Amino acid sequence: MADDRSPPQIAEQIRESIRGGSLPPGSHLSALELAEHFGVSRGPVREALRLLESTGLVKIVPQKGAFVIALGDDEVREVLQLREVLFALLAEHCAARATAADLVNLKRVLVKIAALATRADCTPRDFQRMTDRFVAKMYRIAPMPRLTRAIQDLSAGPAEIWGHLAVATREMRHIELRGYQQLFKAIQSGDGAAAFAAARRMHADGVARALELNRVTQSAGSAPVELKRTRRRKVGG
Repeated sequence: MADDRSPPQIAEQIRESIRGGSLPPGSHLSALELAEHFGVSRGPVREALRLLESTGLVKIVPQKGAFVIALGDDEVREVLQLREVLFALLAEHCAARATAADLVNLKRVLVKIAALATRADCTPRDFQRMTDRFVAKMYRIAPMPRLTRAIQDLSAGPAEIWGHLAVATREMRHIELRGYQQLFKAIQSGDGAAAFAAARRMHADGVARALELNRVTQSAGSAPVELKRTRRRKVGG
């Protein structure tokens, strides 16, 4: 693994394991076991864990070690609340600036979202990626680099990793679709206040669904597990 030994590369592989579910929320990330897996000393692993902490994916607890952050943690709730308001602000600016051509482009993505919502073979990740394309169009409609970076920075952590929980079932995907349809109508109308409200409501509803699914999953017995030596091969994704 000589090519995978830098802290950023180690962090990215751990990130992919979190994304893939082999390191569920609450998992203990043993620096010793990770160092053995990657064939490095604990120094690069600790730096990688600090990088993940900076993105909101890992929580480092003094005297206890590093843990994959849980969706219900206060830190995650704060991140998602900030993202909700910034996303609503983005929608407000889109309503004020969208041209006829912009609306056509948004509509095309919305049609694709609707098509995915009806497909039995659509995965939550596939649906999430398509909705990300809608948001990417919004970034271009309202060219505000600092706002875009702020939303993307917040999305790079818990929102990116656990966003698929909000669209885990076909029914959830139809609910999300209706949210995007309402958001599109508000942007199309040019009503900034309506777009702000629609975006904030859609975001809040999605977070509520993700939190509820996470709660049900945890209560059903899918308790967080520590990273054991027998699981080392899963760290790469």
